[in-house]
Amino acid sequence: MRELVRKLAMRIAPTAYRKLQALDPETLMKASTVDTLELLERIADLEAQLKEIRQDNRRVAELYDLIFERLREDNPLRKA
Repeated sequence: MRELVRKLAMRIAPTAYRKLQALDPETLMKASTVDTLELLERIADLEAQLKEIRQDNRRVAELYDLIFERLREDNPLRKA
């Protein structure tokens, strides 16, 4: 009976049936753990890169603040 329903669904709505198959828990469990591990490693690498970029941005902002403070203090055009 299930096979008949599957064949009917495949004929009537092939795209929807393929999408449902992709969401099938058995199909998801068959997904390679290697792919999952690679994705987790890539996510960890991207998070490390993002952290480094944030630190660099913070350093740049601190340097800008330092430069502008020095310019305000040492401005030769400033009236005494």
